Amino acid sequence: MGWLYMKSLKGHATPQAYLDNQFTFEGTEGRSKVLRSEVAWDGHYYAAVEQISAATAERHVLAIICLVKYNPDAHDGYIFGYKDMSERMGPYQIECPTDILDLLTPTTSEYANNWRAECRALAARRATMPSPA
Repeated sequence: MGWLYMKSLKGHATPQAYLDNQFTFEGTEGRSKVLRSEVAWDGHYYAAVEQISAATAERHVLAIICLVKYNPDAHDGYIFGYKDMSERMGPYQIECPTDILDLLTPTTSEYANNWRAECRALAARRATMPSPA
């Protein structure tokens, strides 16, 4: 899927609030709710999203990652754009905070498990780095 661009945040104060709203909904197939989200230092949106099936009441929590572009002064008027993906797509962005990773339920997706491991490995490497003086 490509990028989605728009001329407003549709009443939301921040791109994070807009995206939280987009991934929280209820429909005939079940419901989806953002449990926790963050825009990390790399500018990407990461979220733990709970999905509950209406048919089986089965619950899964997966990671959603969005590439985000936000420029309130864009000359063409398109101030906000995003490209969403799930951890099952094997995204390249691995800055997901560990408190979001901790909310995810187990999965059999090889892509998701590899992505989670890469995120945790990066967090562990960063934890051992000395602080700047």
